[in-house]
Amino acid sequence: SSFDVRSYGAKGDGVTNDAGAFQTAWNATCKVNGGVMIVPSGYTFLLQPITLNGNYCQSKVVVQIDGKIVAPNKPQWSKIDLQLILFSGMGKGITIQGNGGTIDGRGDSWWSAGGNRPHALRIVDSSNVTVTGIKVLNAPRMHVFIDNSQYVHIFNVTVSSPGNSPNTDGIHLTHAQHVEIYSSNIACGDDCISIQTGSQDVKIHNVDCGPGHGYSIGGLSANKTESQVSDISIYDSTVSNALNGVRIKTWPDGNGFVRNVTYSNIKMKDVSMPINIDQHYCGGPHTCPTTSTNAVAISGVSYWGITGTYTHIPVSLDCSKYKPCRGLTFSSINLTPSASGNIPKGYPFCSNAYGRVLTSTTPPLDKCLVSEAYDQATAPTPAMAPNQGRTQALLWGAAAPARNVFGLFFN
Repeated sequence: SSFDVRSYGAKGDGVTNDAGAFQTAWNATCKVNGGVMIVPSGYTFLLQPITLNGNYCQSKVVVQIDGKIVAPNKPQWSKIDLQLILFSGMGKGITIQGNGGTIDGRGDSWWSAGGNRPHALRIVDSSNVTVTGIKVLNAPRMHVFIDNSQYVHIFNVTVSSPGNSPNTDGIHLTHAQHVEIYSSNIACGDDCISIQTGSQDVKIHNVDCGPGHGYSIGGLSANKTESQVSDISIYDSTVSNALNGVRIKTWPDGNGFVRNVTYSNIKMKDVSMPINIDQHYCGGPHTCPTTSTNAVAISGVSYWGITGTYTHIPVSLDCSKYKPCRGLTFSSINLTPSASGNIPKGYPFCSNAYGRVLTSTTPPLDKCLVSEAYDQATAPTPAMAPNQGRTQALLWGAAAPARNVFGLFFN
Protein backbone atom coordinates (compact mmCIF):
# COMPACT_ATOMS: atom_id res chain seq x y z
CA SER A 1 0.00 0.00 0.00
CA SER A 2 1.17 3.54 -0.81
CA PHE A 3 0.68 6.64 1.29
CA ASP A 4 1.31 9.93 -0.52
CA VAL A 5 2.15 12.76 1.87
CA ARG A 6 -0.02 15.14 -0.18
CA SER A 7 -3.04 12.99 0.60
CA TYR A 8 -2.37 13.76 4.27
CA GLY A 9 -2.23 17.53 3.87
CA ALA A 10 1.31 18.28 2.69
CA LYS A 11 1.35 21.38 0.47
CA GLY A 12 4.72 20.94 -1.19
CA ASP A 13 5.00 24.68 -1.83
CA GLY A 14 8.37 25.13 -0.10
CA VAL A 15 6.81 27.61 2.32
CA THR A 16 4.30 25.72 4.46
CA ASN A 17 5.66 23.48 7.21
CA ASP A 18 4.70 19.99 6.05
CA ALA A 19 6.13 18.12 9.05
CA GLY A 20 2.67 17.40 10.49
CA ALA A 21 1.45 15.89 7.24
CA PHE A 22 4.60 13.78 6.97
CA GLN A 23 4.04 12.51 10.51
CA THR A 24 0.44 11.53 9.76
CA ALA A 25 1.43 9.79 6.53
CA TRP A 26 4.19 7.96 8.39
CA ASN A 27 1.82 6.73 11.07
CA ALA A 28 -0.44 5.25 8.39
CA THR A 29 2.48 3.70 6.48
CA CYS A 30 3.88 2.13 9.61
CA LYS A 31 0.78 0.04 10.22
CA VAL A 32 1.17 -1.88 6.97
CA ASN A 33 3.71 -4.58 6.22
CA GLY A 34 5.74 -3.26 3.28
CA GLY A 35 3.97 0.09 3.39
CA VAL A 36 5.38 2.84 1.15
CA MET A 37 5.35 6.51 2.13
CA ILE A 38 5.63 8.61 -1.02
CA VAL A 39 7.26 12.04 -1.25
CA PRO A 40 6.27 12.83 -4.85
CA SER A 41 8.36 14.54 -7.50
CA GLY A 42 7.56 18.05 -8.68
CA TYR A 43 7.10 19.46 -5.17
CA THR A 44 9.28 21.09 -2.52
CA PHE A 45 8.39 20.11 1.02
CA LEU A 46 9.55 22.36 3.86
CA LEU A 47 10.06 20.41 7.08
CA GLN A 48 10.69 21.50 10.62
CA PRO A 49 12.64 18.83 12.57
CA ILE A 50 10.75 15.54 12.54
CA THR A 51 11.16 12.13 14.21
CA LEU A 52 9.75 9.09 12.43
CA ASN A 53 9.65 6.38 15.08
CA GLY A 54 9.54 2.74 14.06
CA ASN A 55 9.01 1.03 17.40
CA TYR A 56 5.49 0.00 16.40
CA CYS A 57 6.04 -0.32 12.66
CA GLN A 58 5.41 -3.41 10.60
CA SER A 59 8.35 -4.82 8.66
CA LYS A 60 9.97 -3.64 5.43
CA VAL A 61 8.65 -0.09 5.47
CA VAL A 62 9.74 2.10 2.53
CA VAL A 63 10.08 5.87 2.21
CA GLN A 64 10.14 6.87 -1.45
CA ILE A 65 11.72 10.33 -1.86
CA ASP A 66 11.27 11.59 -5.42
CA GLY A 67 10.59 15.23 -4.60
CA LYS A 68 12.63 17.78 -2.69
CA ILE A 69 12.74 18.12 1.09
CA VAL A 70 14.20 21.35 2.45
CA ALA A 71 15.10 22.51 5.94
CA PRO A 72 14.12 25.94 7.20
CA ASN A 73 16.76 28.62 7.13
CA LYS A 74 18.52 28.87 10.49
CA PRO A 75 16.39 31.69 12.00
CA GLN A 76 13.18 29.82 11.13
CA TRP A 77 13.95 26.52 12.89
CA SER A 78 11.21 25.82 15.44
CA LYS A 79 13.82 24.31 17.75
CA ILE A 80 17.52 23.55 17.56
CA ASP A 81 17.22 19.80 17.25
CA LEU A 82 20.01 17.30 16.65
CA GLN A 83 18.84 16.62 13.10
CA LEU A 84 16.29 17.55 10.47
CA ILE A 85 14.96 14.02 9.85
CA LEU A 86 15.38 11.21 12.38
CA PHE A 87 14.42 7.59 11.78
CA SER A 88 14.48 5.78 15.12
CA GLY A 89 13.85 2.23 16.24
CA MET A 90 13.46 0.64 12.81
CA GLY A 91 14.20 -2.85 14.07
CA LYS A 92 12.14 -4.55 11.35
CA GLY A 93 13.84 -2.79 8.46
CA ILE A 94 13.62 0.53 6.63
CA THR A 95 14.36 1.45 3.03
CA ILE A 96 14.85 5.10 2.12
CA GLN A 97 14.99 5.28 -1.65
CA GLY A 98 14.42 7.69 -4.47
CA ASN A 99 14.76 8.55 -8.11
CA GLY A 100 17.00 11.54 -7.58
CA GLY A 101 14.98 13.01 -4.74
CA THR A 102 16.83 15.41 -2.45
CA ILE A 103 17.16 16.43 1.17
CA ASP A 104 18.60 19.96 1.34
CA GLY A 105 19.80 20.99 4.79
CA ARG A 106 20.34 24.65 3.79
CA GLY A 107 23.49 24.67 5.85
CA ASP A 108 24.93 27.89 4.46
CA SER A 109 23.06 29.87 7.11
CA TRP A 110 24.67 27.69 9.82
CA TRP A 111 28.28 27.21 8.74
CA SER A 112 29.59 30.61 9.78
CA ALA A 113 27.66 30.70 13.05
CA GLY A 114 29.61 27.99 14.91
CA GLY A 115 28.15 26.20 17.91
CA ASN A 116 25.90 23.16 17.71
CA ARG A 117 24.51 22.43 14.27
CA PRO A 118 21.98 19.78 13.26
CA HIS A 119 22.51 16.82 10.96
CA ALA A 120 20.42 16.35 7.82
CA LEU A 121 19.44 12.65 7.97
CA ARG A 122 20.00 10.43 11.00
CA ILE A 123 19.12 6.77 11.47
CA VAL A 124 19.43 5.36 14.98
CA ASP A 125 18.71 2.04 16.74
CA SER A 126 17.77 0.32 13.49
CA SER A 127 18.49 -2.84 11.55
CA ASN A 128 18.27 -3.89 7.89
CA VAL A 129 18.61 -0.34 6.64
CA THR A 130 18.89 0.61 2.96
CA VAL A 131 19.53 4.13 1.67
CA THR A 132 19.70 4.52 -2.10
CA GLY A 133 18.90 6.82 -4.99
CA ILE A 134 18.78 10.10 -3.06
CA LYS A 135 20.86 13.27 -2.81
CA VAL A 136 21.68 14.88 0.52
CA LEU A 137 22.88 18.45 0.14
CA ASN A 138 24.32 21.24 2.28
CA ALA A 139 23.83 19.71 5.72
CA PRO A 140 24.47 22.08 8.62
CA ARG A 141 26.67 19.28 10.01
CA MET A 142 26.63 15.54 9.11
CA HIS A 143 24.79 14.64 5.93
CA VAL A 144 23.96 10.98 6.69
CA PHE A 145 24.47 9.80 10.28
CA ILE A 146 24.15 6.07 11.04
CA ASP A 147 24.02 5.52 14.80
CA ASN A 148 23.80 2.22 16.71
CA SER A 149 22.49 0.31 13.70
CA GLN A 150 23.27 -2.97 11.95
CA TYR A 151 23.05 -4.44 8.46
CA VAL A 152 23.15 -1.13 6.62
CA HIS A 153 23.44 -0.75 2.84
CA ILE A 154 24.07 2.67 1.31
CA PHE A 155 24.51 2.90 -2.46
CA ASN A 156 23.83 5.21 -5.40
CA VAL A 157 23.79 8.15 -3.01
CA THR A 158 25.11 11.64 -3.71
CA VAL A 159 26.34 13.91 -0.93
CA SER A 160 27.27 17.47 -1.80
CA SER A 161 28.36 20.54 0.13
CA PRO A 162 31.22 23.02 -0.41
CA GLY A 163 34.76 22.01 0.49
CA ASN A 164 34.92 24.82 3.05
CA SER A 165 31.71 23.89 4.90
CA PRO A 166 32.88 22.98 8.43
CA ASN A 167 32.33 19.55 10.01
CA THR A 168 30.01 18.42 7.24
CA ASP A 169 30.91 14.72 7.16
CA GLY A 170 29.37 12.91 4.22
CA ILE A 171 28.47 9.61 5.90
CA HIS A 172 29.16 9.26 9.63
CA LEU A 173 29.12 5.83 11.31
CA THR A 174 29.12 5.27 15.05
CA HIS A 175 28.34 1.94 16.73
CA ALA A 176 27.47 0.60 13.29
CA GLN A 177 28.06 -3.03 12.32
CA HIS A 178 27.78 -4.94 9.03
CA VAL A 179 27.75 -1.88 6.81
CA GLU A 180 28.33 -1.65 3.07
CA ILE A 181 28.69 1.69 1.26
CA TYR A 182 29.25 1.68 -2.48
CA SER A 183 28.65 3.31 -5.87
CA SER A 184 28.28 6.78 -4.35
CA ASN A 185 29.72 10.28 -4.78
CA ILE A 186 30.64 12.38 -1.76
CA ALA A 187 31.82 16.00 -1.73
CA CYS A 188 31.88 17.85 1.58
CA GLY A 189 33.91 19.97 3.99
CA ASP A 190 35.08 17.20 6.32
CA ASP A 191 35.46 13.41 6.21
CA CYS A 192 33.77 11.88 3.19
CA ILE A 193 33.15 8.82 5.34
CA SER A 194 33.83 8.89 9.07
CA ILE A 195 34.06 5.64 11.03
CA GLN A 196 33.73 6.03 14.78
CA THR A 197 33.84 3.81 17.85
CA GLY A 198 31.78 0.65 17.97
CA SER A 199 31.95 0.19 14.20
CA GLN A 200 32.79 -3.27 12.90
CA ASP A 201 32.59 -5.11 9.57
CA VAL A 202 32.40 -2.06 7.30
CA LYS A 203 32.97 -2.38 3.55
CA ILE A 204 33.38 0.72 1.36
CA HIS A 205 33.98 0.42 -2.37
CA ASN A 206 33.44 2.23 -5.66
CA VAL A 207 33.06 5.55 -3.87
CA ASP A 208 34.36 8.87 -5.23
CA CYS A 209 35.44 11.29 -2.48
CA GLY A 210 36.35 14.93 -2.94
CA PRO A 211 36.57 17.62 -1.92
CA GLY A 212 36.74 16.64 1.72
CA HIS A 213 39.04 15.04 4.27
CA GLY A 214 39.07 11.54 2.80
CA TYR A 215 38.09 8.24 4.39
CA SER A 216 38.70 8.53 8.14
CA ILE A 217 38.66 6.24 11.13
CA GLY A 218 38.23 8.59 14.07
CA GLY A 219 39.00 10.86 15.75
CA LEU A 220 38.74 8.28 18.45
CA SER A 221 38.93 8.42 22.25
CA ALA A 222 38.68 12.10 23.08
CA ASN A 223 38.56 12.82 26.82
CA LYS A 224 40.34 9.55 27.71
CA THR A 225 37.48 7.38 26.49
CA GLU A 226 37.72 3.85 25.07
CA SER A 227 37.15 3.10 21.38
CA GLN A 228 36.90 -0.10 19.38
CA VAL A 229 36.96 -0.31 15.58
CA SER A 230 37.71 -3.45 13.57
CA ASP A 231 37.31 -5.25 10.25
CA ILE A 232 37.23 -2.27 7.91
CA SER A 233 37.80 -2.62 4.14
CA ILE A 234 38.01 0.33 1.75
CA TYR A 235 38.76 -0.51 -1.86
CA ASP A 236 38.27 0.36 -5.55
CA SER A 237 37.64 4.02 -4.71
CA THR A 238 39.04 7.51 -5.37
CA VAL A 239 39.99 10.63 -3.44
CA SER A 240 40.56 13.98 -5.13
CA ASN A 241 41.32 17.54 -3.99
CA ALA A 242 41.20 16.47 -0.37
CA LEU A 243 43.09 17.11 2.87
CA ASN A 244 43.67 13.39 3.47
CA GLY A 245 43.23 10.18 1.56
CA VAL A 246 42.99 7.33 4.08
CA ARG A 247 43.44 8.39 7.68
CA ILE A 248 43.32 6.91 11.17
CA LYS A 249 43.22 9.57 13.90
CA THR A 250 43.16 9.01 17.65
CA TRP A 251 43.39 11.35 20.61
CA PRO A 252 46.26 11.00 23.08
CA ASP A 253 45.54 9.25 26.37
CA GLY A 254 42.65 7.24 25.00
CA ASN A 255 42.14 3.48 25.19
CA GLY A 256 40.89 0.68 22.99
CA PHE A 257 41.93 -0.49 19.54
CA VAL A 258 41.77 -0.14 15.78
CA ARG A 259 42.60 -3.41 14.05
CA ASN A 260 42.19 -5.39 10.87
CA VAL A 261 41.92 -2.52 8.39
CA THR A 262 42.59 -2.90 4.66
CA TYR A 263 42.92 -0.16 2.05
CA SER A 264 43.32 -1.40 -1.53
CA ASN A 265 43.23 0.00 -5.05
CA ILE A 266 42.58 3.60 -4.06
CA LYS A 267 43.49 6.35 -6.50
CA MET A 268 44.53 9.77 -5.17
CA LYS A 269 44.53 13.04 -7.08
CA ASP A 270 45.92 16.24 -5.55
CA VAL A 271 45.55 15.00 -1.97
CA SER A 272 47.52 16.83 0.72
CA MET A 273 48.38 13.68 2.70
CA PRO A 274 47.26 10.44 1.01
CA ILE A 275 48.25 8.02 3.81
CA ASN A 276 48.01 9.24 7.39
CA ILE A 277 48.02 7.64 10.83
CA ASP A 278 47.93 10.21 13.62
CA GLN A 279 47.90 9.00 17.23
CA HIS A 280 48.40 12.58 18.41
CA TYR A 281 45.24 14.02 16.92
CA CYS A 282 43.71 16.87 18.89
CA GLY A 283 40.78 18.00 16.78
CA GLY A 284 42.48 20.42 14.43
CA PRO A 285 44.93 23.19 15.30
CA HIS A 286 44.83 22.59 19.04
CA THR A 287 47.53 21.80 21.57
CA CYS A 288 47.63 18.17 22.65
CA PRO A 289 47.83 17.32 26.36
CA THR A 290 51.40 17.07 27.59
CA THR A 291 50.92 14.24 30.08
CA SER A 292 49.48 11.52 27.85
CA THR A 293 50.93 8.06 28.56
CA ASN A 294 48.33 5.92 26.81
CA ALA A 295 46.91 5.53 23.34
CA VAL A 296 44.47 3.61 21.20
CA ALA A 297 46.31 0.52 19.92
CA ILE A 298 46.52 0.38 16.12
CA SER A 299 47.42 -2.93 14.49
CA GLY A 300 46.93 -4.98 11.36
CA VAL A 301 46.57 -2.15 8.84
CA SER A 302 47.34 -2.99 5.20
CA TYR A 303 47.84 -0.65 2.24
CA TRP A 304 47.72 -2.22 -1.24
CA GLY A 305 47.76 -0.34 -4.53
CA ILE A 306 47.53 3.23 -3.20
CA THR A 307 48.50 5.42 -6.16
CA GLY A 308 48.25 8.98 -7.42
CA THR A 309 49.44 12.47 -6.52
CA TYR A 310 49.95 14.48 -3.35
CA THR A 311 50.31 18.19 -2.62
CA HIS A 312 52.12 18.10 0.75
CA ILE A 313 53.51 14.85 2.14
CA PRO A 314 52.80 11.36 0.74
CA VAL A 315 52.86 9.26 3.91
CA SER A 316 52.77 10.19 7.60
CA LEU A 317 52.74 7.48 10.27
CA ASP A 318 52.80 9.42 13.54
CA CYS A 319 52.35 6.66 16.11
CA SER A 320 52.51 6.60 19.89
CA LYS A 321 55.65 5.83 21.87
CA TYR A 322 53.49 4.03 24.41
CA LYS A 323 51.45 1.94 21.96
CA PRO A 324 53.27 1.92 18.62
CA CYS A 325 51.46 1.01 15.42
CA ARG A 326 51.99 -2.71 14.78
CA GLY A 327 51.50 -4.96 11.79
CA LEU A 328 51.51 -2.31 9.07
CA THR A 329 51.85 -3.72 5.55
CA PHE A 330 52.62 -1.80 2.35
CA SER A 331 52.55 -3.06 -1.23
CA SER A 332 52.39 -1.33 -4.64
CA ILE A 333 52.42 2.21 -3.28
CA ASN A 334 53.08 4.85 -5.94
CA LEU A 335 52.54 8.43 -4.78
CA THR A 336 54.16 11.31 -6.64
CA PRO A 337 54.02 15.12 -6.40
CA SER A 338 51.03 16.74 -8.05
CA ALA A 339 51.56 18.23 -11.49
CA SER A 340 49.34 21.18 -10.57
CA GLY A 341 51.53 23.87 -9.06
CA ASN A 342 55.14 23.72 -7.99
CA ILE A 343 54.90 20.79 -5.58
CA PRO A 344 58.28 19.67 -4.19
CA LYS A 345 59.11 16.03 -3.67
CA GLY A 346 57.86 14.92 -0.27
CA TYR A 347 59.36 12.32 2.02
CA PRO A 348 57.52 9.87 4.24
CA PHE A 349 57.42 10.49 7.97
CA CYS A 350 57.40 7.54 10.38
CA SER A 351 57.53 7.47 14.16
CA ASN A 352 56.98 4.33 16.24
CA ALA A 353 55.54 2.58 13.17
CA TYR A 354 56.29 -1.15 12.88
CA GLY A 355 55.60 -3.15 9.76
CA ARG A 356 56.86 -4.54 6.48
CA VAL A 357 57.17 -3.49 2.85
CA LEU A 358 56.35 -6.24 0.36
CA THR A 359 57.29 -4.43 -2.86
CA SER A 360 59.27 -1.38 -3.87
CA THR A 361 57.30 1.77 -3.14
CA THR A 362 57.25 5.40 -4.17
CA PRO A 363 58.18 7.07 -1.90
CA PRO A 364 60.53 4.44 -0.40
CA LEU A 365 59.12 3.13 2.88
CA ASP A 366 61.63 0.39 3.64
CA LYS A 367 63.83 2.65 5.76
CA CYS A 368 60.91 4.55 7.27
CA LEU A 369 59.14 1.69 9.03
CA VAL A 370 60.65 -0.17 11.96
CA SER A 371 60.93 -3.89 11.25
CA GLU A 372 58.52 -6.04 13.24
CA ALA A 373 61.55 -8.08 14.25
CA TYR A 374 63.26 -5.02 15.72
CA ASP A 375 63.59 -4.96 19.49
CA GLN A 376 61.65 -1.95 20.72
CA ALA A 377 63.63 -1.88 23.97
CA THR A 378 66.75 -0.94 22.03
CA ALA A 379 65.08 1.66 19.83
CA PRO A 380 66.15 5.28 20.26
CA THR A 381 63.88 7.60 22.19
CA PRO A 382 61.95 10.05 19.99
CA ALA A 383 63.40 13.53 19.97
CA MET A 384 60.17 15.09 21.19
CA ALA A 385 57.32 14.11 23.48
CA PRO A 386 54.81 12.04 21.53
CA ASN A 387 51.91 14.27 22.42
CA GLN A 388 53.14 17.31 20.49
CA GLY A 389 51.70 16.12 17.24
CA ARG A 390 53.97 16.49 14.23
CA THR A 391 51.09 15.64 11.90
CA GLN A 392 49.12 18.50 13.40
CA ALA A 393 51.99 20.80 12.52
CA LEU A 394 52.18 19.47 8.98
CA LEU A 395 48.49 20.09 8.37
CA TRP A 396 47.79 23.16 10.48
CA GLY A 397 51.11 24.98 10.63
CA ALA A 398 51.76 24.72 14.37
CA ALA A 399 55.42 24.83 15.31
CA ALA A 400 56.85 21.44 16.27
CA PRO A 401 60.33 19.98 15.90
CA ALA A 402 60.91 16.87 13.85
CA ARG A 403 61.38 13.54 15.55
CA ASN A 404 64.11 11.00 15.07
CA VAL A 405 63.02 8.38 12.56
CA PHE A 406 64.48 4.89 12.73
CA GLY A 407 63.92 1.59 10.99
CA LEU A 408 65.22 -1.47 9.23
CA PHE A 409 64.52 -3.06 5.89
CA PHE A 410 64.12 -6.81 5.62
CA ASN A 411 63.15 -9.27 2.93
